Amino acid sequence: METLKNAGLCLTLLTMSISSALGQESTSPERQGSQSETGEIESIQVTARKRVESVLDIPESISALNAEELERGAIVSLDDLGMAVGNLNLATRTDGNPNVTIRGVGSFGNTQGVGFYLDDVQLFTDASARLGDLQRVEVLKGPQGTLYGGSSIGGAVRFVSMRPEADEFFGRVKAVVGQQSTRDLEASFNIPLSDNGWAARVFGYSASNDGYLINTNPARINGGIGSNDADIGSYNEEGFKLAIAGTISDNFSAYATLRWNDLDSPNNPWAIEEDNQFSYNNERNFSFNPRVLRETIAATAEFELELDSMFMTAISGYTDTDFNEGSDLDATQEFVFDFDRGIQSEIFSQEVRFTSKNDGPTQWQAGLYYLSFERDTQSDLIAHGSGNAVIGYALAGGPPPTAAEESISADVPLVGLDVKRQQYATFVTGSHEIGNFVVDLGARFERWDIKGNNTLTAIAGDTGNTEFLPKASLSYKLSDNGSNIYITASKGFEPGGLNPANFTGKSELFSFGSEKTTNLEVGYKGRLLDNRMTIATALFYIDYSGRQFELTRTDPSGNPIEGILNAGKSTQYGWEAELSYSISDHLIVGLSAGLVEAEWDEGTLLDDGTDLSGLTPPYINKSTAALTLDYNKPISEEWEFFSRLQASYKGEFEADLFGRYQNPSYSLFNLGFGVAKENVELAIEVENLFDKQYYSDVSVFPNFNFFIPLDSVVIGTLAQPRLITARATIRF
Repeated sequence: METLKNAGLCLTLLTMSISSALGQESTSPERQGSQSETGEIESIQVTARKRVESVLDIPESISALNAEELERGAIVSLDDLGMAVGNLNLATRTDGNPNVTIRGVGSFGNTQGVGFYLDDVQLFTDASARLGDLQRVEVLKGPQGTLYGGSSIGGAVRFVSMRPEADEFFGRVKAVVGQQSTRDLEASFNIPLSDNGWAARVFGYSASNDGYLINTNPARINGGIGSNDADIGSYNEEGFKLAIAGTISDNFSAYATLRWNDLDSPNNPWAIEEDNQFSYNNERNFSFNPRVLRETIAATAEFELELDSMFMTAISGYTDTDFNEGSDLDATQEFVFDFDRGIQSEIFSQEVRFTSKNDGPTQWQAGLYYLSFERDTQSDLIAHGSGNAVIGYALAGGPPPTAAEESISADVPLVGLDVKRQQYATFVTGSHEIGNFVVDLGARFERWDIKGNNTLTAIAGDTGNTEFLPKASLSYKLSDNGSNIYITASKGFEPGGLNPANFTGKSELFSFGSEKTTNLEVGYKGRLLDNRMTIATALFYIDYSGRQFELTRTDPSGNPIEGILNAGKSTQYGWEAELSYSISDHLIVGLSAGLVEAEWDEGTLLDDGTDLSGLTPPYINKSTAALTLDYNKPISEEWEFFSRLQASYKGEFEADLFGRYQNPSYSLFNLGFGVAKENVELAIEVENLFDKQYYSDVSVFPNFNFFIPLDSVVIGTLAQPRLITARATIRF
């Protein structure tokens, strides 16, 4: 731990010293990781603080990827993004939801922890959907409570869309084909609508592949053989987004979107492991091919009014998601226990904010926020008539089930829970320049209330609290080119909630409280070597209390219930850095890396008395790194050759609360290369170049496989093996 502190501090002090000696004047930055005509690395403009500014001017760690980096890096999914950013553990769960921690803050399971946003509207139900047609992606590290409120305790991932342009018609079509019967088509069109500034932008996509998991359909113990499709991992997704923007009057503009996506993908095709000796088998012996079906329709409306001294912005968001999933709980070819869950979600949010418009030393922003989030959940255990015979055969060698027993099943309702969550907030931020110093202050008051009702037992419950979320930073400009040092302190929280059942002796639904963090960060950002290098590095310390984790408990009837509990308090600290260096006019090197140390505090006890003191909390990669090499060079008057190699490393993480299982570290290599001219780009892309076997997430689950004599097993999500695809992009 002491070595980690010293190494991070030395690097921070070294880069600060170099910047003071080499800092140079530069023009306004536009894109990070891209070269200007002079070979300089240009900084990206972001809206992380809900106003346009250079990423170098913001006193906190932010990773930003522009449209070109997303395209040539083949960053399409959350998994791709997670491999490109240091101290970000991000992957798509098998049920289509994200697993995510930033700097070890957040959670895998049913809590969110890190907020996902599309154009300033939070995504609660379909963050893993392909959003596409993006101008950039911003990853904000550290609690974002002051501007973004609850569910951004670990940070935020912001997807920023391309906006309609009224000047001309243009478009883009991309097609990808390859192994696993990959078929992926997306298109976008910018369409001027009138002479007074109105335009529309249309984006659509359709993607499918057969996957890499195989249902072997082995013979059951009575000799019967299933007829399931062998491609248990087949995947289909499609969607579209329509955006319209224009001016209503000289100082009044509007932007509105409508989007829809539909997902049909495998659900919980787990690999079951009995210990830490992972086999990474891609074969499954399931009695049926479990699926997740998710359909979302969402709309936003944004209005901006320019006044004499400020902008007033109003953003409304609406989302309706229908989610259904099935699981083969016993994960065998036998008919024993299956699981069905349906979730209907309806979300409305409204934000109104006021932003100063002057260019003076003082900038400010203030706003109001409201959220209504309704979610109805129905879960059933499907018990097959053959289950008792299978269990008897597995445990005592009894007779196998008959065909008649296999044809019988009964639905046992497990969860019926209707929940409504409301949040109200007011926030204010301000910054003031005093010479080379910049002081930033902010605060947010947020009230959250949750009410729920168990529709099976008629037991209700409610919980809520008012949170105070301050933020303060002090920056010092080292030069006029964007180099600065800073210190930032901030707070964040994740709202509490209700579990779907009461515990024995309780007449109301069991609630869990909010989790909270206090974050201290010291960092440096700058441009070096005649602006051919940008660098950002930071040390951070996090006090994390009331941590929420998903555990399995039993209700008064003895049924297993997935519940969320406040596991306790932990402390973590670490270091991270990002660097982009233009070695020559044709080669750019990028590096993103991070280290995290974390430990449960002394006296941390679970509800059943289990002592976690001194253990490492789960789902925290102790170290991460991503190295990219971008090489571009003209090969004729029209054509340019380009290539991109990305090497990513993810350190091991604990897979459960008790330190019994670990997901090992792994390294991945992705390669893309091709040729491009003004309107055409042709490329070959290889994901997982060396065909590394690994699990993108690992957790502990109750054992329903009675052929394995264990109370619980490790379930792993097998990640993508080597995949070779060809891409063609046409712009017009």
